[in-house]
Amino acid sequence: MHAQQDQRPAIQPIVLVGGKSSRFGRDKLREPLHGGVLVQRPINALRSVFGPRVMLVGDCDPSLLPLADGVIPDLHPGVGPIGGVISALACVNSPVFVAAGDMPNMDAATIHALLAAFASNPAALAVFAGDPAPHPTLAIYRAESLPILRDKLARHERALHSSLPADRVVLVPCDPRALANVNTPGDKPL
Repeated sequence: MHAQQDQRPAIQPIVLVGGKSSRFGRDKLREPLHGGVLVQRPINALRSVFGPRVMLVGDCDPSLLPLADGVIPDLHPGVGPIGGVISALACVNSPVFVAAGDMPNMDAATIHALLAAFASNPAALAVFAGDPAPHPTLAIYRAESLPILRDKLARHERALHSSLPADRVVLVPCDPRALANVNTPGDKPL
């Protein structure tokens, strides 16, 4: 735990909010959920570990902006999560802890598991939650991954899960419930 505490100030927590919610049919991030809205869950989970410095990345409804602690502009709107990760890395020039805005079950235990793997694998460009498939929108990316991600995007390769060399990515087994996201109105969070 000590290594995690030492690294947390150097890692910027972000929540990706630029998706269009096309499968959901309306803005899913503003969907009511237990006295709040969906996007509050990942914001609150990150705050429970990092404190009040969670940034949003991407275009979203203005009503969501006060829920976080700031905004990083998406320099690549419309290209998916890879654009948000690139924007955050370029803006903060430090590692970023990435969480999708539609992951209502993400919790502090999952965040701590990723932080432990990040601390234990200094040569890794990224640490992805995985069970066993990689979840690149619940991950930590080192600043050194930025040129590789930019190159992939320049070549119109948008698949974030395969954007970095496999031997430089660490997968962390996590509770599948913590990795669930909401894509349709029928998807039920805990």
